[in-house]
Amino acid sequence: MGMRIDNLSPAIGTVVATGWEPSGLSDAEVWDGEAYHKALYRDGDTNRPVKWHKNSVDKLIEIASPHIDNESLVVDYGSGTGGSAIELLKSLDERGVEVELVLIDPLVSWFSKARDLLGEREDVHFELSIEREASGRTSFRRLEDILEGRKADVIISSSTLHLIPAKTIGDLALQFAGSLKEDGAFVWDSGDLESDLRPESSALLHDPYRAVRELLRLDEIRSARLSEMADDEKDGHERRLDRIFPTPLSIDVVLGALREAGFSSEIQDKVVSFSREDAENFVLVPRLAEIASPLHLGEERDDAIRGALDSALRSIADEGRGNDEEYRSHWVFGRHWLNQST
Repeated sequence: MGMRIDNLSPAIGTVVATGWEPSGLSDAEVWDGEAYHKALYRDGDTNRPVKWHKNSVDKLIEIASPHIDNESLVVDYGSGTGGSAIELLKSLDERGVEVELVLIDPLVSWFSKARDLLGEREDVHFELSIEREASGRTSFRRLEDILEGRKADVIISSSTLHLIPAKTIGDLALQFAGSLKEDGAFVWDSGDLESDLRPESSALLHDPYRAVRELLRLDEIRSARLSEMADDEKDGHERRLDRIFPTPLSIDVVLGALREAGFSSEIQDKVVSFSREDAENFVLVPRLAEIASPLHLGEERDDAIRGALDSALRSIADEGRGNDEEYRSHWVFGRHWLNQST
């Protein structure tokens, strides 16, 4: 298998990846995936990762790479549009290392973009992590079932753990433990976990966007639209929006769950700068811009978000956690192994 860093695929037009394939996506879902991809890569060019994405994921890959050899089974849990997988495959291609990479995600709009970008890689397999039960409810598939009992050499998870509710993270840690080989490693990063490691001169990744959410609660047009809803509808709507950028977990919750699952741990951290332009591109991704709902899609919603974001970033700069050009986000990186193996 030769180098494929330029286009990440062995043969243009030949679909060779296996597993899940999207179907019946709406135009809105397609655009949501495209917008998030462009929030990670300048103009959507996979050779041009934006600064914060490259600086965070490069550290993740640096930690994971010593555990990855030829024929390793690598799982990317929470793949999104494929940003971490793209950078990992670039690194492995440069080293001439061939692996089987399993991408897992629940969000069809973003995961469809990952399939679009990496669907021509013969070494990539896609698994949607949700399924519809007979009752019509949607549930998450267990990792052991997704892998059909196979054990991974490495599980990576980029910018995902902070989105897992505290009440379920213990079970997910057990799934990771049960899906690794005895000498395997679980490696993750997050820019939105609170910890004593965070310098006072830095913010959490989602602090600006939580501030935008709070500022928009006071928006007169938005408030008027909410007042037209029934109380139950309004309450449900606001709870759903609060989950887009949830209150940050303590890293102790994550490490405690991993410890209970039988993992030993090594933690590193890094401050990653996030430019104002990149912050705007990020929060205007349609799925994330829902924090401004029920403001109308398009100019009304986008302008309200831009105004609130400018105010939020100015406050962060005034607090010494950024400047006129960027804010500083604090990232934590974890490496975990079972049975005290290294």
